[in-house]
Amino acid sequence: MPAVPFPVYIFPILDSKIENPRMKIKPNRLQATGIYVLLVLSILLVIVSAYITHYNTVEKEESTKTVIRRYRSIESATKLLSLIHDMESAQRGYILSGDSVFLTPYQQAQGAISTETSILKKLINDNEEQTRFLEGEILQVIRQRSEDLDNGIRIYNAHGKDSADHRINIKTGQTHMDALRILVEDLVRRERLLLARQNETLEKNMSVEDTVRFIAFSLIGLTSLVALIALIERQRSIKNLVETLNRANEALEEKVQERTKQLVEANAAKDHFLGIASHDLKAPLSGILRLIEVLKLEGSMRAEKDQEYLNYMEDACHDMLRLILNLLDINRIERGATPIVKQPVDVGKLMAKLENEFSHQARLKHIDFKAGTISGLLNTDADALSRVLENLLSNAIKFSPRHRVVQLHAEKNADGFRFAVTDEGPGIPEEDLPYLFGKFQKLSNKPTGGEGSTGLGLSIAKELTHLLGGKITVASELAKGTVFTVTIPES
Repeated sequence: MPAVPFPVYIFPILDSKIENPRMKIKPNRLQATGIYVLLVLSILLVIVSAYITHYNTVEKEESTKTVIRRYRSIESATKLLSLIHDMESAQRGYILSGDSVFLTPYQQAQGAISTETSILKKLINDNEEQTRFLEGEILQVIRQRSEDLDNGIRIYNAHGKDSADHRINIKTGQTHMDALRILVEDLVRRERLLLARQNETLEKNMSVEDTVRFIAFSLIGLTSLVALIALIERQRSIKNLVETLNRANEALEEKVQERTKQLVEANAAKDHFLGIASHDLKAPLSGILRLIEVLKLEGSMRAEKDQEYLNYMEDACHDMLRLILNLLDINRIERGATPIVKQPVDVGKLMAKLENEFSHQARLKHIDFKAGTISGLLNTDADALSRVLENLLSNAIKFSPRHRVVQLHAEKNADGFRFAVTDEGPGIPEEDLPYLFGKFQKLSNKPTGGEGSTGLGLSIAKELTHLLGGKITVASELAKGTVFTVTIPES
C-alpha cells in the first residue's frame, strides 16, 4: 500500500468502534492454595527422602564394612584357637618321638599366633569393650598356654621324656585350653550380637526411608491429580476465550480490510490530486519567471525600486517553483514512478550550472558561494543528481548566517564522483541527526533569513541518491558548520 507522506484531511472513515470482548479467567484461590501447599509438602518430603536415602546409603556402606570386619574377627578368633591346637599337636609329637621335625610346625604356629593376634586387634578396635575383653582375657590365656607349651619343650630338652610326660599329665594345659575355648566362643558370641544390632539398625532406617518415600510419592500423586483437574478446568476456560477472541479477530480483520481499502483509495486520490495540482502550478510559474526575465531586460528604462521588486518576485517564484518540484519529486518517489535514465553527464558543466543558479540567492544573504571546477564524465541521471545537489545547496544557504562561506566541491574517486556541500552554519545538534532525512521534519535549527522550509529537501536528496545507487552522509559540529557528502558510482 502506498504510504501517506504527510497528513491528509479526509472524511472520518475510522469512526466506528469494535468492542473487544473480555473474558476473565478467575481461578479458584482455595484450590490453587491447596495445590501449592501439597506441592511444597511433596518437595519437602522428597528432600527428606533423598537425605534419608543418602544417609542409609552411607550406613549400608559402613554396615557392609562392619559385617566384613565382624566375620573376619570371628574367623580370626577361631583361627587363634586352631593355631593353639596346632602348637599342642606339634609339642606332643616332638615329646613322644623326639623328632625335631615337629618343631617346625610348632614354630610356624607360634609365629602365626603373633600375626593373627595383631589382625584380630585391628578388626575389633572399633569396639572398646571387645578390645578390653581380647587383651584382658583371651590374649592372657593364649600367652599362658604358649608359655606352658614352651616349658614342656624345655623340660624335655633338659630332663628327658619322663619329666615332660609328667608335666603333660598334670593337665594344666587342658585347663588353659578349655578356658581359651570358652573365651573365644564368648568373643564370637559378642561379635554376632554386634552384627545383629547393626542389621537391626539398618532395617529400621530402611523402614523409615520406605515410609517417607511412600508418603512423598503419595502426596506427589495427589498433587498431580489435583493439578490435572485444575488444568482441565483452566484449559476449558482458555478454549472458550480463544474461540471468543477468534470471532472478535475475524470481525476486526474485516474492518481492517475495509478501512485499508478506503485508505488506499484516499491515498491514491491524494496522489492524483497532488500530481495534477503541482504540474498545473508549475506551468504558470514558469511563465511568470519568463515574464520577469523580460521585464528585467528593460532595466535601463525602469526605476531602481522597480528592479528591486522584480528581484523579490523572481526569488518568490523560484521558491514556489522549488516547493512544487519537491512535491512532485516526493510524489513520484512514493509511487515508485521516478524515472532514472543514466547517460554521460559532464560534471564540470553541472558544477557551473549550480554555481550560476545559486550565486544570486547567496548574494542576497551576503554569503560567499564557491563552486569548484573539475572535468570528467559520470554515467548517471543528470536531473536526479542535479536535484540532490540543489536541495543540499538550498539548505546550506538557507541555514547559514550572513557573511559566511558555502562551498560545493567535487572529486573523482575509484568508483565515480564524490560531491561535498560545506557550510559555516550553526551545525546540527546530535539529537537531531536520527531525524535529519525524514519527511516533513522541522528540527531545532531555523532558516537565518526568514525563508520557508517544508522539511522535504533532505528526504528527497536521500531517496534520489539511493535511486542512483549512491549514498549520502553528514558530518556536523556545533558552531562550526556541516558537511553533506554524496557519493555516486560510475554505474
